[in-house]
Amino acid sequence: MGASLERIARLGWPILAGALVGLAAGAVWTLAQPVRHRAEAQVFVRGALVNRVVPAVKALAESSLLEQNVGQTLHLSHPPDVTAEDEGGGVLTLGVEAGSRERARQIDAQAVIVLINLVSERFRATRVVVTQVDPAHATAQTSPTPGRNLLIAGLSGLVAGLAAAAVLARRRTLPMVAAPGDPALERRMKQRIDAVTKRERALARRAGELAKREKELERREEQLAAAAARPSPSERAVPIAPAQPEPEPAPTPVPTNDVPRPSRWKLDELERRVRARGEAQPERLEEWNTYLFFLRNHADIDGNLPSQFDALIGDVFADLIR
Repeated sequence: MGASLERIARLGWPILAGALVGLAAGAVWTLAQPVRHRAEAQVFVRGALVNRVVPAVKALAESSLLEQNVGQTLHLSHPPDVTAEDEGGGVLTLGVEAGSRERARQIDAQAVIVLINLVSERFRATRVVVTQVDPAHATAQTSPTPGRNLLIAGLSGLVAGLAAAAVLARRRTLPMVAAPGDPALERRMKQRIDAVTKRERALARRAGELAKREKELERREEQLAAAAARPSPSERAVPIAPAQPEPEPAPTPVPTNDVPRPSRWKLDELERRVRARGEAQPERLEEWNTYLFFLRNHADIDGNLPSQFDALIGDVFADLIR
């Protein structure tokens, strides 16, 4: 009986130590978290084709244009992170977080004002109107979260303690039958080392794939930004020649094919083709969906895309529009 209690005590201290270390880490985590409060406000979108307009208004509410406008108006050190959730029926909930309840409410209220002004400017032709139905108000404190931090860190420490206790128990119970230089022992050790090496290589390969994917996403964003920055043929400035005192009669201009034209592709058509043929090419489906997500920010209310994106669309969606 005494030997059993002594063995339990020897195996129990790693579990207790792991739990205490986890709780201490959770406390440090909680102290390191900044104080954050969340405020929310609701707006109502009215107009024709509300189901198609609401996603565009939601994207505008979460755009950097609105965030920079709010940051400049309130003289913030950095633009706020504004979120917009579609509640259905044309209702959007705008939310922001800040260091105090009053500051969060002020930022959220300014975000609603900026959104109303942007919608009135950009959707004037379609008569889309955004009205506020619920004023900005503080909802909850989102940080720090001591309960969640202590629970996660404590459980992590407890699991680590259980693993350490299991290793110690296994070392104490393994029979010492293998002498130094035993081929069986060396073979088992080599197998364990090889298994650990394979896991490390797999983790390193996975990390490399994730880094490559992040770089690819950044490259796609840069391509879209460059395509959006290029002026369309209709926007290119035509140089004006200096006035001559008595110009000679100019010859009749020869018609050319350099006539500005709108883009021949619509966002709805590209999305339809991706849905129809995306399953046949799963290796390209993620790339197509990513480009559609970024192109959605540049389409007008009817889904028309600017003509400067024709070259990019022809390159990325060549398999679909061929």
